[in-house]
Amino acid sequence: MTARTGESASVRSCPGCGTAGGIRRFLSLGSIPPGNAFVRAADLGDERSFPLDMGVCGTCQLVQVVEPVPPETLEKVYRNYSYVPTGSTLAQHYRGLAEEMVQVIRPSDGALFADIGSNDGLLLRSVHAAAPAVRIAGIEPSPKISEIARGHGVPTITRFFDAAAADELLATFGPATAVSATQVLQHIRDPLAFLGQVDRMLAPEGVLVLEGRAYFPAVVEKVSFDTFYHELLFCFTLQSLERLLGRAGFAVFHAERTEAYGGSLRVFAQRKTTGRRGVHPSVATARAFESAARVGNPETYTGFGRRVEEVRARLREMVLGLRAQKRVIVGYGAPSTGTTLLSYCGLGDGTLDYIVDDNPLKQGLVTPGTHIPITDLASMGRNPPDYVLLIAWRLKDEILPKLSSAPGGRLRGAIVPLPTPEIVPVGRS
Repeated sequence: MTARTGESASVRSCPGCGTAGGIRRFLSLGSIPPGNAFVRAADLGDERSFPLDMGVCGTCQLVQVVEPVPPETLEKVYRNYSYVPTGSTLAQHYRGLAEEMVQVIRPSDGALFADIGSNDGLLLRSVHAAAPAVRIAGIEPSPKISEIARGHGVPTITRFFDAAAADELLATFGPATAVSATQVLQHIRDPLAFLGQVDRMLAPEGVLVLEGRAYFPAVVEKVSFDTFYHELLFCFTLQSLERLLGRAGFAVFHAERTEAYGGSLRVFAQRKTTGRRGVHPSVATARAFESAARVGNPETYTGFGRRVEEVRARLREMVLGLRAQKRVIVGYGAPSTGTTLLSYCGLGDGTLDYIVDDNPLKQGLVTPGTHIPITDLASMGRNPPDYVLLIAWRLKDEILPKLSSAPGGRLRGAIVPLPTPEIVPVGRS
């Protein structure tokens, strides 16, 4: 498993700018199952793994999976999706996003806010709390999560987002004043077609709000190679996103970086032809930041690959060294990013006894590829660990206080894998 650079990796066209044959590989992470393919141990016979290689387009600098897995594989994963936002950090983040959307868009009474990939309706509920006179509607492919959203009072269309979903929303609710898609666009195989359907749904002066994890300058800064997994097809920068949006007839009028999910990019865009909003200085600020981050320099990508290899070696040495001392190590958090972290670093069943996750939909399942059982916090009382590997390290500040009062009482420390592997103390309350 090595970082490979400087070689032509694919003859296909870049989905961002349309340039053919310009995608060059800079990182190979091995053969890994889809990040969200959590299953029960009894169902492991159907598990499939695929090479996870990352490349960058030489024209628009869009970072992307070199060869995406078959579409039917990912459709199956999303229909059985088991992720819902948990914890106070994400709840606070989405409240902040909702309040900013209302402040920037200033909707009239009865305006429609539609959210694509709406999950359990957290963002839309927050929008409604900030502006009770607006209407809300979600589009979500997972039946079980759609039902959770409807239980929260969020009208939800259960289907993958496509022309039929846009038709259903328009027929049921009419054109949208705002269409949002958070943590969605980077998962879409044909983002240009996706934006075309968004264009159909928007009112003439409507606003498109996009927010996506895997903002590449943040990935480089944190050496967060676990950002990459099969469902996440793209890592955008403002530069590459503006190129794509421009092809679809949109222009960005506000942009900002956020800390959500370890570093995200948020943009507000409008139609080039009918938008009436002035361009905020934040757009020029974001462009200047990316220029300083050298997103157009090939060494940015080759250097990142070298640092990934160094971090992997150090993390393995740390964890396997503790196991050699007969220490019990468990994980905390079972995000999709954990599939890459554990698989690439070779930390499977036999290294971690189990993984604690606060999401009851994942408890009772096993991790893709590494097959580590996922359970609840009470397991730390039944089988106390010496160390906890923070797989969901992006939520470190939220998890560490939980560990200070976790059952078991013998924790020596928490292993934070990225950006630099380290063991931090866990205070007991």
